[in-house]
Amino acid sequence: MIKSVSEAQFAEIKETIGQAEQAVKRVPIKAISVDSNSLIKQRILVNDQPVSVSDRFFFKLGSMLKINTSLTREMLKSGDHKIASLLINGLKDYAASKRTKDVMLIANTKTREVVDICSPNRYKRVTNDTLFDVTERILNDNPKLSLETVDYNPYNGTASINLLNNDEVGFAQAGKDEFFKFGFSLIQTNKDTIVESYNQRLICSNGLRASLGEGAIGNNSAISFEDKFRLQGTGAEDVKIFLNKIDLMKKNGFQPTGFEAAINKATQTKASLQEIESAFRLSTDKLTEGDASIKKQYQSSIARNYFHSYGDAMARIVKKGHDPLKMTDRQKAFVKTGMTIWDVVNSMTFLGSNNAGFPLENQHELKYRAGELFAKGTSQGYDLEFAQYANL
Repeated sequence: MIKSVSEAQFAEIKETIGQAEQAVKRVPIKAISVDSNSLIKQRILVNDQPVSVSDRFFFKLGSMLKINTSLTREMLKSGDHKIASLLINGLKDYAASKRTKDVMLIANTKTREVVDICSPNRYKRVTNDTLFDVTERILNDNPKLSLETVDYNPYNGTASINLLNNDEVGFAQAGKDEFFKFGFSLIQTNKDTIVESYNQRLICSNGLRASLGEGAIGNNSAISFEDKFRLQGTGAEDVKIFLNKIDLMKKNGFQPTGFEAAINKATQTKASLQEIESAFRLSTDKLTEGDASIKKQYQSSIARNYFHSYGDAMARIVKKGHDPLKMTDRQKAFVKTGMTIWDVVNSMTFLGSNNAGFPLENQHELKYRAGELFAKGTSQGYDLEFAQYANL
């Protein structure tokens, strides 16, 4: 991750990501098959020729064929490879006869492995070079926008280009010094090119990727935009529509309509044990430290400094005579902690945006997951949002 990206750094990243462009091949689904050795050797057969696949490919293939993920995992774990191959081939032939004629195989050019599979109409991703060219065009057309960060993986070509409007917006309800800059992220996945709302909390430069659904621009309900939208194709007209949607976001200062209401709710609602535990687990799962004792120290430090109420809540449960390790997520959702949703979001975004002294991989995912937790209040609601009604 690079903060406040200069033109020279941008050009260097563009070249690096361009070299990591994935390879895509459209093939008839009937040309793909697996045998009893496929799952062991991590390969498929394309026109009877072996092709290497990544360790997650069979989950992608199973999902496309509507095989339950848990079933796929169980078959891989238990070694039922012959049964799995029969099931996959059978469902593949059924799909070929009913609806799916061709599929798109997506490969990592560095490992020479197929990493994903989808129907051709599901693949709506411009090339990495095009994405960076579009970014340059947006910056040239919008002088108030700046390139805040570029989160990227030079290994597989995925990227998140985060742009910010230079105007600052204050939210006193979140704190007298709480000011934000709003913008958007251009995100490159294996299959999609996506725009998501992005903002930066200026007090500690925490980035947050948040999708808050559909809203009106300037209180004009006749003009609306989605805070998250996908490119619908790779043609020139598709890119034009994509850019037009960004222009609509510009008219509202790139601030999602639901942001202020969401921040009010997040600062006034206590996080449940389930919500804070999920954030803590996600953060510690990113640790890359191989030494078990050092990793445990890092985990304790993250718990103490960023999710302090997690340990307090666990101790309180034990003191009441319960075993927190035997509690379900549903039960943990009823347990109040001393942190607000906003506190938890802040911890996640800080760890996702700054060097906190821990070796974390895919650090930028924490910003995305923090945005999911933040936006939860605008969809299904926070776990304890209506806790005041529990004893009515």
